[in-house]
Amino acid sequence: MADSKYERLTPEQEIQVKGPKKTVHVKKDQHKFQKRGDTKSRIKYGVSLFLGLITAYFVISIIRIEVRGRSLIRTNEEWRELLKEHPYEHKVTDVRSPCPMLNTLANHGFINRSGRDIKSDDLFDALMLMGAPPTVTVGILKFVYTKLKEADPDSPFLSQFGEMKTLDLDRLTIAGVLEHDVSLTRNDLSMPPHTTSSPIADYVVRMHNLAAFSNKGTEYDGIFTRKNENDARRLRWLESYKYNKHMHLNLFSQFASSTECSLLLDIIGRDGTITLPHLKSFLLNETFPDDWVPRNTTYSLTELAVKPIICWRGLRKSEVPIDLIAQLQ
Repeated sequence: MADSKYERLTPEQEIQVKGPKKTVHVKKDQHKFQKRGDTKSRIKYGVSLFLGLITAYFVISIIRIEVRGRSLIRTNEEWRELLKEHPYEHKVTDVRSPCPMLNTLANHGFINRSGRDIKSDDLFDALMLMGAPPTVTVGILKFVYTKLKEADPDSPFLSQFGEMKTLDLDRLTIAGVLEHDVSLTRNDLSMPPHTTSSPIADYVVRMHNLAAFSNKGTEYDGIFTRKNENDARRLRWLESYKYNKHMHLNLFSQFASSTECSLLLDIIGRDGTITLPHLKSFLLNETFPDDWVPRNTTYSLTELAVKPIICWRGLRKSEVPIDLIAQLQ
C-alpha cells in the first residue's frame, strides 16, 4: 500500500489546502480568459462575414457585367442588318479621339456621331458589339471617366471626385491617360499637327506597304500580321526617338501599345492577322468594311493576359532599321 503522504488529495481537500480566496481568484481568471477568447472569436467571425459579403458583392457584380456584355454580341447576320441601320456619316464639326475603333463607332452612330456627350453605358454597349472583354472594359471606362474629370472652380470641393457624366472623344487626346507617343497612326502630341484626333495617311500607307512587301508570295500575302505590327511599331519608335526630343514611352505605355496591337489583330482582326483592305478601312478611313463582322465571342481574360505580352516581346525582338522607312513611302 502506498504511503499516505503520497496519496492524491480529493477536490474538497485541495480547496481546503489552497484556501477559498485563492480558488475564487483562479475561477475569475479562467472566466476572464474565456471572455477574451469569445471576443476574439466574435471579431474573427465579423471580419470573415465582412470579407465574405465584399467577395460576394464583387462576384455578383462581375457576373452581371459578363452576362450583360455577352448578351450584346450579335450573329453575323444580325450585324449586317444592324450596320445597314448605321451608315457612315462624318462632319467636320465632329470631335474624334486617338482611337480608330472609337472613331469608327462614332462615324456609324453606335455612339453619338458628334463625338460629344457620350455616356459610359453607351460606350460600353458599343464596345460589347465588337467583342471587347466586359469586366475589363468596365474597369477601363471607370478609370477614364474618373481620371478625365476636371475640377470646376465654381463648384464645391468634393464635386471634383467621382466620374464624369459624359465624355467628349477629343478629351482622350490628353496625354498621360490613354494617349501616348509612338502611335501607329498618329504623330506624337508634341509634334505637328499637335493633335491625335486624325490619322496620318503616310503612317497607314507605310504599314500597308510593309506587309505587302514582306508577305508577298507567302501564305500571308495581302495580310497584315503580328510581326508586321511589331516592325511597324519599331519604325515609329525609332522615328520618334530620333526626331522628337520630347518623346516619352515608358514601360506602362509600351504595354499599352502592345494591348492596342492585340486589339487590332485579335478583335478587329482575327488570330493575330487583319487583311490589308480592312486595315486601311479601320485605321485610315475609320469605317466598317461591308464584308467585316465582329467577333462571335468576347475577348477572353486569357487572351488579354497573353497576347499583349506576345506583341511586346515581338516589338523588343524586331530588328528593322530606320532606313526602311524611306523604302516604304
